[in-house]
Amino acid sequence: MSDILMFWNAGPQTALSPPEIARELTWGEEVPGLVDLPVKEIIDRLKEAFTEHEERAGLLIGRGGIGRFEATWTWQHVRVEVHDLLPADRERLIETIGLPAHEPPG
Repeated sequence: MSDILMFWNAGPQTALSPPEIARELTWGEEVPGLVDLPVKEIIDRLKEAFTEHEERAGLLIGRGGIGRFEATWTWQHVRVEVHDLLPADRERLIETIGLPAHEPPG
């Protein structure tokens, strides 16, 4: 089973709802009011938490006990495609990123 999680930091000036933000980010649009993410620090934390990983330009593939994830990012968000991760590994992923997880609309 695979699903997508998106992470961003909405500032006080963000006017869109989470589903609208996810849609805009999925379409490759910038969203006014989102706070820039410390992407390097987030990716470094993921690599530390998931020591079995492979990094390519703009892509981090991490492996859990079972399953894997593929993380991509911009300065506004981190998008993670999760493939069959155990619930504990999925929770560790979310905690490591340190932002609320959002699922893009269907």
